[in-house]
Amino acid sequence: MLSAHSIEMLQSNLPTGYLGGGKFDYFESAKRKRKSDKVRIGLLVPYSGSDAIWGPSCQYSAVLASARINAAGGILGKEIELFAADAGGTPDHVIPRVNELVEKHQVDALVGVHLSNVRVAIQDRFASEIPYVFAPQYEGGESAPGVIAIGETPIQQYGGAVRWMIQNMGARKWYLLGNDYVWPRQTHRTLKVLIREAGGEIVGEDYLPLASTGHANSLNRIREAAPDIVFESLVGSDSVTFNQEFGVAGFSEKIMRLSGAIEENTLMGISADNSHNLFCVSGYFNTLGTVENRAFLNEYHKAFGDTAPIQGSLSQSCYEGLFALTSLATKVGSLKSQKIMATSKNFSYQGARGEVRIHSDGTHMDSYLMQSNGLEYELIQTFPMI
Repeated sequence: MLSAHSIEMLQSNLPTGYLGGGKFDYFESAKRKRKSDKVRIGLLVPYSGSDAIWGPSCQYSAVLASARINAAGGILGKEIELFAADAGGTPDHVIPRVNELVEKHQVDALVGVHLSNVRVAIQDRFASEIPYVFAPQYEGGESAPGVIAIGETPIQQYGGAVRWMIQNMGARKWYLLGNDYVWPRQTHRTLKVLIREAGGEIVGEDYLPLASTGHANSLNRIREAAPDIVFESLVGSDSVTFNQEFGVAGFSEKIMRLSGAIEENTLMGISADNSHNLFCVSGYFNTLGTVENRAFLNEYHKAFGDTAPIQGSLSQSCYEGLFALTSLATKVGSLKSQKIMATSKNFSYQGARGEVRIHSDGTHMDSYLMQSNGLEYELIQTFPMI
């Protein structure tokens, strides 16, 4: 636990800006000369684009994680300095911001919670230079040198929930709806197999550009297909606007929805009026009653107050990303990318959901199926990961 002094320092040093976008000033630490007793971590979280809705929550959780790690001795005995860049928007806009972190500010590692199309661009440009922890759920299959992906993959995240929804909720006819980029398309490929193996069928599939406005055409196609359930791989503000229109159209009374990315900020944006029959499955939720989550949230609110940005699966993964990096660096005694990658498929770390184990076959964590009760989630079923 953080001491009272640590919490006071944490509150007084909460960053208020990021590199890129022109919305905030640079972090004050970015103006200081490089010190040999510091470890510089480039934090890549969204403050623009469809995924900006969870950016502040990510920022706060990362600050808490770095404070906890520093209170325990830092990374390899060195204190963490966080440098943030806006990872929202198109990859072409993000890459120059990351380049400034790497070239100008000489960060030692990157920790990111952002869209997978941005991840692909970053790994192509920077992954062989420094370690890059990509923390959120993603489509799987990441093997680029220097990239450590710690989030849930579709089989781990959705396998149990798909079977449960078909067997217990009568969700036999599925309509797949996602944004048009790598994560939704690859996730849907896996979902089709899971649904068919569990006895369901696909009655429609649709992809929308990021930052879409107006969903009448998609709603008409859903009406014609008459599914039992819509599986959504929409992100952030796109999910908010679609689900608001879905509810206003009266679909939520007769058609279920399942997603893995409607985290708590997004759920609040959708509103209680439009979240009936909405389910979400993930490795973390704010309302989990575990000992580890209660301790995490108690410390979070003690540091930042009850009005701090709400934590959800994506922002919590940002918190865990820093602990994953610390665990790897401690295990190999270095932050060199080549050394870290040699053991990146066999390590563990402690986070807000307890121990998470990373092996060559993926990330080992429990998965939780939740149902919205308005602005919060209630636990329906737990799927243990062996």
